[in-house]
Amino acid sequence: MATKTSMVAILNLKQIPRVISQYLRKNPATVFILAFEALLLSAAVELIEGNVGQPNAIGVYAFVALVIGVALHAISVIKGSKEGKTSP
Repeated sequence: MATKTSMVAILNLKQIPRVISQYLRKNPATVFILAFEALLLSAAVELIEGNVGQPNAIGVYAFVALVIGVALHAISVIKGSKEGKTSP
């Protein structure tokens, strides 16, 4: 028999994907910044393994993702300041 505490935990676990989805819709820059971090990590792993050419290409894609993410975040902040909101 499930206790009230375990039922609340189950409900919260079911809400996590919805909450993440809402956050990503509100802050689209987050996707690109997370992609930057993942690409940078994969470039580091490739360098550790001894590859040289592959990490350079991955690094370029990581940098592009970071630039897009920062630009989207800047647009969001500017747009929010015009509407009188605080930055996300």
